Amino acid sequence: MSEEQSDRTFYKRLLETIHLCRVAFALTWRAQPTLVAVTLMLLVVQAALPPLQLWFSQAIVDRISFDLALTAQASNMVRMLPLAAWIGLAAAAVGLAQFLQPLSATLHVMAGDRITGFLSVELMRVTNRWQGLARFEDPQLADDLEYARLHIEEGGGLEVISNGARALLALFTIAGMVLVLATLHPLVPLLLILFAIPALVQRWNFGDRMVTHLYFQTPEARRLEYYRAMMVLPDPAKDVRLYDLGRFFAQQYGTVFNRVMAELDSLRNAMMPRATLASLLATSAVGGLWVWLAWLIYSGEQSLGAFVLYGGGGLLLHRQLLGIGFDIGYLPIRLSSLRTFQRVLDAPPDLPEPSDPRPAPRPIRQGIVFENVRFAYPGSETQVLEDVSFHLGPNESTALVGHNGAGKTTIIKLLLRFYDPTGGRILLDGVDLRDYDLADLRKEMGVIFQDFVQYEMTAGENVGLGQVELLHDRERISAAAAQSGADEVIGKLPEGLETQLGRQFGGRELSGGEWQRLALARGFMRDAALIVLDEPTAALDVETEYAVYQRFHALTRDKITVLISHRFSTVRMADRILYLAQGRIAESGTHDALMAQDGEYAKLYRLQAAQYTSDE
Repeated sequence: MSEEQSDRTFYKRLLETIHLCRVAFALTWRAQPTLVAVTLMLLVVQAALPPLQLWFSQAIVDRISFDLALTAQASNMVRMLPLAAWIGLAAAAVGLAQFLQPLSATLHVMAGDRITGFLSVELMRVTNRWQGLARFEDPQLADDLEYARLHIEEGGGLEVISNGARALLALFTIAGMVLVLATLHPLVPLLLILFAIPALVQRWNFGDRMVTHLYFQTPEARRLEYYRAMMVLPDPAKDVRLYDLGRFFAQQYGTVFNRVMAELDSLRNAMMPRATLASLLATSAVGGLWVWLAWLIYSGEQSLGAFVLYGGGGLLLHRQLLGIGFDIGYLPIRLSSLRTFQRVLDAPPDLPEPSDPRPAPRPIRQGIVFENVRFAYPGSETQVLEDVSFHLGPNESTALVGHNGAGKTTIIKLLLRFYDPTGGRILLDGVDLRDYDLADLRKEMGVIFQDFVQYEMTAGENVGLGQVELLHDRERISAAAAQSGADEVIGKLPEGLETQLGRQFGGRELSGGEWQRLALARGFMRDAALIVLDEPTAALDVETEYAVYQRFHALTRDKITVLISHRFSTVRMADRILYLAQGRIAESGTHDALMAQDGEYAKLYRLQAAQYTSDE
C-alpha cells in the first residue's frame, strides 16, 4: 500500500464509504424496487419487535412481583392486564419475530439474485462500450474488471443486500432502544453510544485497511487463480502430466498463498490490541448501567422489571452497536467491488468518437492509405511501428510477412481501428478512419484471427456469428461453410448445423483444423469490402491450407484483402507483398520482383524452399 493511500484521513474514507452506500442503494433500487421496498417495510417491523419484547418482559416481571406481593406498587399499565395476557403478548412478539425472520431472509436471497443479474448486465453493457482493446490491456483497469467480475460471480449482489439489510435492521433497532433507554435518563443511550464509538471506528478502520490491502493483492490473487487453473482445467492437463508439473504448480501456489497470508496476518495482528481495548471500553459502559440500575432498584426508585427493560435494553443496544460495527467493519470489503465497479463504469471510451460521423463508403473507390504511421502500445514507450506508409488498392490482395514482432499484427489492429495511431494517419477513400462511424465501418470488415474463438455453441451458430443478424439464415450459413471447406466438417457431425460443439456443455469436440475451418466460414459470413486473414490456417495441413487460399483468392478478387502467413507458398499468391523488419516496411513488391531484388524476403523464401527440398 502506498504512502498516499496510508495517509488518507478517516473523514475522507468515511465520505467515500457513504458515497458507495448511495451507489449500492441506487443500484439495488434500480435492480428490484418492489422487493427492496417490501424488504425495508419488514425491517422496520422487525426492528420494532425487540423493544416490544423487552417492554412485555418488564410487564411480566412487574405483574408477577405485584401478584406475589413482592412489591406494593405497579404501574396502571401493568395492572390493566392479567399475567396471562402479558405472557401471551410477549409470546406473540417472539412468534412474529420468528415468522418474519425466514420470510425476510428469503426476500433477501431473491433480491440478491436479481441484483447479481443486474450487475452482470451492467458490467457487460459498460465493457461493450469500449470499442478498442486498450482498456482490456490496461493493468489497473484489468484488475478492477477482474475483481468486479469475480465478486459478482460469487454473489456480490446477495452480499450487498444481506449486509445492507443487517445494517439497516441494526440501525432501526438502535433507534428503538435509544427511545426506550431515554425514558430512564437521556444521557444513558448517549453514553452507551459514545463509549461504543471507538470500537466502531476500529472495526471500520480494520475493514477499510483490509480492503485496501486486498485490492493491491489482486495481481497476486490472479496469480493464485492461474496456478489453480493449471491443475484443474483440461487444456493444460497434458503438459502437467507429461512434464510432472503438478508438484511445481502446487508449490508455486503455496508460496504465493503463504506470502499473501503472512502480510494479512501481520496487518490483523497490528490492529488487534486497539480493537480489543475499544471493545472492552464499550462493554464497561453496559456494566456501569447495570450497577446503576441495581442501585435504583435497591433504593426503590425503579421496579424489578426495570432491570429487564433497561438492563436488557442496554445490552441489546450494546450488541446492536457492536453488530453494526462488525457490518461497518466489513462494509468496505463488501463495497470494495462497487469501488472497482464504479471505476469500470467511469472509464471513458478508449476510442474518440467523431462529432459528425461519416458512413462507411460503399463501394470503396480509392482504397486504404497508411501515411507515416507510428504506434506504441499504451503504457509503453517502445515504438512498434515507425513511419509506415503503404497503399491498399481496391480489388488488390496484399500479404504482410516478416519475423515475429516485426509489427504485422499491429498493422491489422490499426487497420481494424482497435487502436488509433500515435502518429500519422490511416485514410479510407481519403478520409481519416477516426472520422467514420465505427460500427458502420466495421460492417465492411471481415477478419479471421490466428487466435480465433471456439464458441461452445452449435456448429451453425459458430458460423452464423460472423453476421449475427443472419444467425438463423441456414442458406447463408451453408454457403459460407462451403466457401471455407467447413461443409465437410459439418457433414460429418451427427446433427449437422445443430450439433453442440465443445466439452463445456457436453458437445462434440473438434480438431484444431476443424475448428479453424468453422472460423474461416464465420469470416465468409460477412460480405465485407475488406477481408483480413491473420494466420488463420496454421492448424491446417499444407494441402488443405493451399486449397483454402486458392478458394479465398478466387472469392475475394473484388475486395481489399490482407493476409499474414509464414508459408511463402501461400504468400506468393498475393498481388503485392510487404516485408516488415523492426516496425518498418523494408521491402515491397510482387513475389517475382522481391525475388529479383534478392533481399531479406528472397533469403527467407529460399530458406523455406530449401527445407522442403531437403525433406523430399
